[in-house]
Amino acid sequence: MFATTDFAALGQAQVEKSIRLSNIALAGAERFFALQLDVARDLIADNTTTAKAFSEVKDMQGLFALQQYISQPAVDKALAVAKNVYEATSSTQAELGAFVEEQVVEFNRNLVSSLDKAVKQAPAGSEIMVSAVKTAVATAASAYDTVAKTAKKVTSDFAEAGVAAAETSAKAAAGVAKSASRKSSPNVAA
Repeated sequence: MFATTDFAALGQAQVEKSIRLSNIALAGAERFFALQLDVARDLIADNTTTAKAFSEVKDMQGLFALQQYISQPAVDKALAVAKNVYEATSSTQAELGAFVEEQVVEFNRNLVSSLDKAVKQAPAGSEIMVSAVKTAVATAASAYDTVAKTAKKVTSDFAEAGVAAAETSAKAAAGVAKSASRKSSPNVAA
């Protein structure tokens, strides 16, 4: 039923799929590594600037002003990093999802093709059974497609809602911190 060339082609296809999957995983790792390097580089620069600014503070009022000056950019940068992580994760997840979907479609196509070949060699009357299996495969493929699309939508909606909620909470916390430092700065100076 299978020739040596069929096995060779199958083996070559599996090697190519493995390479593609490895490339997707490596690309995702590269995104995260680049993000970590950027964050580390920015953190070092910010800490250097902050240390210099702290060394120039002369009184408590200057300290509270510096705290206010530093707090909002730190919150904004943390939100930017969270968004970058979300984008990198989403991108890698989308690539992996597309890869899996392609594999499911290819599997279903190969299954139907194998069934067609089997029908040619099967005894008379087995066409009904093969037709039923083809219908089951088509129904399963349709169900998988619907579930995959729904899962993507739900995951995307939850992730976006989580990022939006974190951003809102962080901005609210920064606002509370600013008002608290404003209230405490006159009392300390007095």
